[in-house]
Amino acid sequence: MKAFRILLIALLFSPLAEAQEPSPLQDVNVDSLEDVTDAFQESFFEALKQKGIENYDRAIAALDKCIALRPKEAILYFEKGKNEAALGNVQEAENNYLKALQLKPNQRDIMESLYEVYYARQDFDKAIDLVKDLAKFDIRYKEDLARIYVRKGAFEKALSVLDDLDENLGKDAYRNQIREQALALSGGDVKERLLLKEIDADPENEQNYLNLIYVYSEQGNTDKAYAIAQRLLKVNPKADVVHLALYKFHLENGDVQQAFNSLEKVMKSNRVEPKAKHSVLNDFLIYVDRNPEYQPELEQAIALFSSEEQTDVNEELGAYYLKNKDSAKALSYYEAAYKKDASDINVLRNLIMLQLQASQFDKAAALSEEALMLYPAQALFYLGYGVAQNGLGNTKEAADYLEMGLDYIIDNAKMQADFYSELARAYDKLGNAAKAAEYRKRLTNLTQ
Repeated sequence: MKAFRILLIALLFSPLAEAQEPSPLQDVNVDSLEDVTDAFQESFFEALKQKGIENYDRAIAALDKCIALRPKEAILYFEKGKNEAALGNVQEAENNYLKALQLKPNQRDIMESLYEVYYARQDFDKAIDLVKDLAKFDIRYKEDLARIYVRKGAFEKALSVLDDLDENLGKDAYRNQIREQALALSGGDVKERLLLKEIDADPENEQNYLNLIYVYSEQGNTDKAYAIAQRLLKVNPKADVVHLALYKFHLENGDVQQAFNSLEKVMKSNRVEPKAKHSVLNDFLIYVDRNPEYQPELEQAIALFSSEEQTDVNEELGAYYLKNKDSAKALSYYEAAYKKDASDINVLRNLIMLQLQASQFDKAAALSEEALMLYPAQALFYLGYGVAQNGLGNTKEAADYLEMGLDYIIDNAKMQADFYSELARAYDKLGNAAKAAEYRKRLTNLTQ
């Protein structure tokens, strides 16, 4: 057993093959292993055993006995540091890793463990120096360096490191995320400077122009935003996405025709996402709501958007025409919105109301019944069903549903009044004068 332990210690402390990374276990001369005492062996194996079963305190005690016997072995301090780190004693872990590095300089696995301590403690100044040394082993450690620079707010340094990595390794999605984070966190002036630098370095990259346009727009600096948009169009006249910014610029300047030209390019582009097209159309809707003379242009914009199947603005268009008292157009758009989503409660409410206004009582009754299956506690759908059945002459059913619906009215005097009025109407037709009078009295009391 003793021979086996000496052999194992020899393997642990002997030089590794040249193809492997350097190990902190290389310094001990194999020829001197016969000097390893029984006490050292027992303590060293006890340390390994206790670490394996996560008794880190006992492992540290055993390693201290080893250090007392052989105080110049880097592996002992390295192992002790790992046990201290496992206990959360980061300062003790750091001290032991530093001692191991003093005995075995430039040792990658010790440096990596020390780096973990610095990063966990957010001691970024020490981590920066260490990760620069680790990058000599593997250039990808520079990604960590860029990440630390972002955490420290050194955004220009972070981008410089990322540019260097892209030049050496090619572009990468992870590094792009770090770059976007650096740009997002940097302040307006810093972001402007960084993006201008990025544009100069890579003038073909549209995203940098768009990011800078967004920065200028946020600052209210529309002239600079317009200038950058024009600069992008010179580089790439087919950069449709830039018209998202130009559209807004022209609209704010009152140049509706130019704005519409940009809107048209946005709508026809297969590079602009449906969500962005939706936003542009909604902007134009709001503008035309304040400037109704441009309704013909709105109709054209709607026609352009109609081929976009992935995004639905029918509800917004229905609301627009409802507000402008064009019930026929509002009805058609709410019908289209209902086909897209038959469970949208706002669409159901407005569509039933518009059907009742258009005296489409059959449709209103059927839709109200459907809505009540989905939303059985919504008083408005009982009212819609009651009005529709009254309109169809089914006054008994109208009265039954209207009385049921009364229980679901919450703090809404206007709706109560509508219920009482419709119930009085139903009971008049049923020939129940007493009930009709009761609901008219309630209506009178409510309105006094």
